[in-house]
Amino acid sequence: MKYTCCAAFVICLLSTASQSVGDDRNWSQWRGPAGSGVTTTARVVTQWGPDQNVKWRIDLPEPGNSTPIVWEDKVFFTQPLSETNERSLFCVDRNTGREIWRRGVVDDRPEASHKTNPYCSASPVTDGKRVIAWFGSAGLVCWDLAGNELWRRDLGPQEHMWGYGTSPILHDDLCILAFGPGNHEFLLAVDKTSGETRWVVDALDDAAERALSGPENDGNANDFTSEKQRSERLRGAWNTPILIEVDGHWELVAVLPRRVSAFDPSTGDRLWTCGGAAPLAYASPMESDGVVVALGGYGGASLAVRAGGRGDVTQTHRLWHKPRDSGWLGTGVAHEGLIYICGINGVLSCLDVQTGEQLWKDRAGEGGTWSSITQAADGRMFLLTKSGTTTVFQPDAKQLTQLAENELKETTNASVVLAGEEILIRTDEALWCIAEPSL
Repeated sequence: MKYTCCAAFVICLLSTASQSVGDDRNWSQWRGPAGSGVTTTARVVTQWGPDQNVKWRIDLPEPGNSTPIVWEDKVFFTQPLSETNERSLFCVDRNTGREIWRRGVVDDRPEASHKTNPYCSASPVTDGKRVIAWFGSAGLVCWDLAGNELWRRDLGPQEHMWGYGTSPILHDDLCILAFGPGNHEFLLAVDKTSGETRWVVDALDDAAERALSGPENDGNANDFTSEKQRSERLRGAWNTPILIEVDGHWELVAVLPRRVSAFDPSTGDRLWTCGGAAPLAYASPMESDGVVVALGGYGGASLAVRAGGRGDVTQTHRLWHKPRDSGWLGTGVAHEGLIYICGINGVLSCLDVQTGEQLWKDRAGEGGTWSSITQAADGRMFLLTKSGTTTVFQPDAKQLTQLAENELKETTNASVVLAGEEILIRTDEALWCIAEPSL
């Protein structure tokens, strides 16, 4: 592993998704304003610790896997409260960590999940006027920024032995959610002001999965015949779709079991589908110059496909395909034709977008990680491991060029948030705000 001092970084110009990136002080949704994990801020610190560059730290009631979002002077995050059967949204003051309000939904119905994936694992989303959170079986709920409930939708039971993880996103006047995995899987768009359904697409399509699977896909034919096994079989999608602009129009790209599909975000019409993806889809899709990279989980298949096609584009637009790949769970970032991604074992890799070739791999921090990589505008990348250690490194096509390792000594499955001059890190014990002290 090569360690270097801070050098001049390449400045990244961030192309936005369906909403403006705007003030770099805001981090409005999972993976940032464009859903890419990249922010326009370059003012955050590189080094910190429990007694270094901590602006504030607040204790949390119990562990949670979701990542905070930030809007102006407020920080929002979802939080399970097991004793009262609440799925909650907390709002705290960005400058002090003081709790401003908390709201939630009480739901005492049994809901399956894995012990490492607590309830409220989805991150909320905001447009600066309202904040929307998905609580699985407890529904999709919208509040204004003062904590007044605006609408609530019961979308039916969320049933999977490992729970859920996908977060809602915004496009124009729509809130879009990939509901699942389990017995009920669908893509849904609701009016963000009223909660009324604008379109819905069934995503539990075994015929499509069967047609797009086979030995070249995952080499592991699951049973498609038993209705009872829908929620228990080793398949499902926990990733959050992304919005990309292709030839002047928007495409909503989702990694579904055994396939990657793109939809018209305004209508829900399916635009194209590429086969060969893994049965387990954890990492969100990543886009680089019109190429979508989908990395499979737990040894499943990975692929890259050029966006903008129509119909089944497996043979015409797929650039590369790996029937068996590493165990990808967190999402990486695309930078100058390369993907930087970390496996669940804590090994960082650099992949070529066009070929899928692994250019290098190296260990980061201690232990494994579920976290996704976040990138500042000056190129610095931030990866949080389960041990609470954040590795800071700069993009390099030849090797891991590490700048710092910062330990908080608290376990976590969340990801780093960069907003303005602050870094937000959620652990199982606390929410940390990292920033250089004011003069």
